[in-house]
Amino acid sequence: MNKYFQFIALLAVCGGLLLACNEQSSEQTQTESQADASTEGSTSTASQTKDPLTLAEEQAIQTEAESLWYLQQQRQAYQERATTGEVTYAAPTAPAALESAAPSPAAVPITSRMARTLAPVTSRSPGDYSFVPPAGLPVSRPGQLLNLPATNHSRFKVVDRQWPDSTATPSITMWPQDKLAAFSLTIDDNHVQDHDFWLSVADQYGWNWTWFVIVNQIGWSEFDHWGHWQKVLDKGHDVQSHTYSHLCDALFYTYREYRQSKATIEQNLSGARMLTVAYPFGFNTNKTGSPCVSLNTDRTKNNRLEASRQHIAARDAYGALSAVDKIDYLKVPSISAGNGFFDPNRTWAYFDSILDSNSRNFRTWYVIHYHGLYTEQQKEDVRKILAHLNTRKNDVWVGKFMAVAQYGQQFATARLENIQTASNQLRFELKDDMNDLWFDHPMTIKVRLPSGWNGRTVNVQQAGIPRTAQVVQHAGQAYALLEAIPDRGIVTVNF
Repeated sequence: MNKYFQFIALLAVCGGLLLACNEQSSEQTQTESQADASTEGSTSTASQTKDPLTLAEEQAIQTEAESLWYLQQQRQAYQERATTGEVTYAAPTAPAALESAAPSPAAVPITSRMARTLAPVTSRSPGDYSFVPPAGLPVSRPGQLLNLPATNHSRFKVVDRQWPDSTATPSITMWPQDKLAAFSLTIDDNHVQDHDFWLSVADQYGWNWTWFVIVNQIGWSEFDHWGHWQKVLDKGHDVQSHTYSHLCDALFYTYREYRQSKATIEQNLSGARMLTVAYPFGFNTNKTGSPCVSLNTDRTKNNRLEASRQHIAARDAYGALSAVDKIDYLKVPSISAGNGFFDPNRTWAYFDSILDSNSRNFRTWYVIHYHGLYTEQQKEDVRKILAHLNTRKNDVWVGKFMAVAQYGQQFATARLENIQTASNQLRFELKDDMNDLWFDHPMTIKVRLPSGWNGRTVNVQQAGIPRTAQVVQHAGQAYALLEAIPDRGIVTVNF
């Protein structure tokens, strides 16, 4: 009997200890939950107190990382299917073949074709072992610039449209065809699945976009090969560099990322002219959340000096609109996915501010960039932006990124010299400080036609080469908008 009571007593003690443990555990869990809630609250508060521009930059970086993860998952999924023979890899085809539904007769397993498509294209004949010098920087007259240095000072006075008061005082317009401002739509990474959408909306409005591509990702399947990008180029759009591996290859230091990307694009695409780059992860190389976050040494980060040696301009992944007279062409700000495009409170991204003479953004270059469009809502957002842009088409030049970078830097250093007038004729020279081989975009010069001009055509030649011209009216006076290229000889205008 005594043993029985001793056993009961022991059970009671154990039960008490167990209850105490449970209560302590419950209290600890409650305390931890409160702590977690407090942490979440403080995080939320911190997020709310962040500057809106900082939040926009963080969102841009997150979008960049999501794009890379998406493309990596697509490649892995395709390669898994290829190993089972479920899909095959098709050799790059001519653009016309993309329109055909017939399968390529050259379709082979992905593993045996991959090395061939990623190898550099060469015209060396069998048995030719001679030295082929690498492409060097362009050579031109002394003092010419490959790009403008950054500045905190105004390069020129920002004014509204100018109307010369005499034939002897022609003026260079800030943007082509005397537009008030400029706009470029750019697309990062290799989202071939969105090509049909982008090409269709471009055709709808008659505009052209710029794709910044990751070169070493072209060729992993028939869904992304050089034929697709040749088609983009042939339709009037542009293909530029997003570096060779998106700064995700430990064997490629930054200078090689820039150089190899440029060389590979120009080797594989007929008519390609690679003069600009979009910095992967933005200028500051914030790889947070990306597949290559561990590659964070200085030699795998963006480098302004290296970029300046091989490009006329470089685009950032975030930033606020810059005053047009102070644009940093090696760190051109870009608005991610139109964040703030319609919001007047977000002055750094509000589109209509570039047409507001009271805004510091007046007449500047608005650059927007996208990655993948994964939902129908994202495509609808693009349509709304383009529809609004179309209402401003008389005042905004929609140009490819490289073209705008050329014109903007030409204008900042351009001047008219040796102006001579005669009966029904004007002669002058258009000059600038930019490299003649990289900067050859036609510039618009506005000329006041004589009061007695009776509507005859305006004939323009530069060093004997015909140039275009059109006549516009302002306040009852006729003006000619004519085109000429800097440093290409004397311009003669007959009217």
